[in-house]
Amino acid sequence: MRTEKLTENRILLLQELSKNPYISNKDLINIAGFKDRTYPTIAKRELTRQGYLTENNFEIDYGRLCKNEIDILYAFIVFDCEDEYLQKILRSIGSYRESFSLVEICFSSYLASFYSDDNKKIREILDYLVDKGIVYSYIIYKRHHKYYWRYPVFIKGNGKQASSIPSFDNLLKDREIPDLNFGKYERRLSLMDLRIIDHFQAGNLNCNLKKIQKYEKEHGNLFSYFKLKKSLRELIKRGIIEKKPYIFPYPSKECYKFVLCLRANTFENTQKIIFNLGEKTRIFEKITYVSSLDNKKKFGFLECVTSPVFFIKLMRNLDMYNEIVEKRVYIIKNYSKSLPAKNIPLEYYDLKTQELHFPFDEFFQDIKRMV
Repeated sequence: MRTEKLTENRILLLQELSKNPYISNKDLINIAGFKDRTYPTIAKRELTRQGYLTENNFEIDYGRLCKNEIDILYAFIVFDCEDEYLQKILRSIGSYRESFSLVEICFSSYLASFYSDDNKKIREILDYLVDKGIVYSYIIYKRHHKYYWRYPVFIKGNGKQASSIPSFDNLLKDREIPDLNFGKYERRLSLMDLRIIDHFQAGNLNCNLKKIQKYEKEHGNLFSYFKLKKSLRELIKRGIIEKKPYIFPYPSKECYKFVLCLRANTFENTQKIIFNLGEKTRIFEKITYVSSLDNKKKFGFLECVTSPVFFIKLMRNLDMYNEIVEKRVYIIKNYSKSLPAKNIPLEYYDLKTQELHFPFDEFFQDIKRMV
């Protein structure tokens, strides 16, 4: 891969950000021993330009957001129509999250995702598109867990560069498995809370509270800066939002992304495999669990950003494990053009009931008029 060389100082900065996304520039200077006090600001700007860093990204714990359950649905859609036409249809579903175009084998295909409080309604819409011949087929999974973010390792403990090709020898070794369960709803959210969540999940205005205060004032919400700051601290303290910067192993435009959906003979083995795969290497991974809508099958779900060489070795080596009973790999086209995911639409959040419900019947009628 042709990449812009990372200096030792920039690698150190990325590693510190991966350990503590909230670290201040002042603390970065003290920990890393940078002599130039302006270095962290300049380096972050340059790393962002190069495609190694997207700093202002916040994840939401959907279990803590509202009283009712919210799932993320992933639909692997095979279709035979114009891309733009299907995109228009999918985006008319008001809970649309994102979609990736997949590398084609025979037919065009998408990996699309949606926020959902009623999974049957999403399935009804997709079944309708199948009946109309717009979609050939689809496979749908639901996620009701957080992501585990594993950042790339650039330099190993011995000072040597980390490889982008992991070992496949010990995927079933025992290891500690992190808790990926969503949290529980605990406190009422105010309009101010929702507006902060909305801005921060999209990285709006560089997540600058003074700029957000000005924007909200222009749109009729008179929030004081100090109350905004207090609300943000409380949202982070309670785990409703959490800063998760994107740190890429190579410039994002040169990265290769695939999604691995895997099920072993036991769920314990599924966990071992997906958490051991790619550890301590120059790979960026987001790991979680998904299940079939009827909850009868539970899969490990790994979004992997790396070099193309890793994918080639992956498939051959996974075939050596007889414990793996089912696996699907989806290769993303033009990954860097697809960031970021669309915000969860909080305009449907009921402040009185503290619940989030989407009007899927209205979305369905809009689609019928389009088709």
